[in-house]
Amino acid sequence: MYPLTMNKKNLRNGSIGALMDEYERAASELILLIDNLPDDKFSKIYDPNTTDEHCRSIKSIMNHVIDAAYRYANQIRIFLALVPVKPEFKIDNAKDSARVLNKVLTFTANSVEGFWNLSEDQILATRQNTKWGFYDIEMMFEHAIVHVLRHRRQIEKFLS
Repeated sequence: MYPLTMNKKNLRNGSIGALMDEYERAASELILLIDNLPDDKFSKIYDPNTTDEHCRSIKSIMNHVIDAAYRYANQIRIFLALVPVKPEFKIDNAKDSARVLNKVLTFTANSVEGFWNLSEDQILATRQNTKWGFYDIEMMFEHAIVHVLRHRRQIEKFLS
């Protein structure tokens, strides 16, 4: 189960298309890492001493990553004057998390459909105050990509 661009040869056009492709690539690396984890490893508490409840287990990390991905997608929707939508999700195992992560990526891609080729001026015109600071659509995608990469690395450390 891999994100959209991992199953096709043609990459999207435009700067937003490139960012969406890279977001899916980052997520696909995470999915490859966790997709076949047994339930005991997925739910195991790897860091009982952390003060961050989102970083105790792979399950808690994946819940956090997916919840954040919906927040990023909705901020992107706000940049594009689209109505934010926050679907509910539940993750019980690694397969669930891979499926739901793919679902949020599809939601994100569908949200930016038709906006792949935004010009630099159009991207800059999306800039506004967000809960993360003064961001535009490009910066939000970059933030989303790096968030996935950071937590993929964290999970790799847990599993090593």
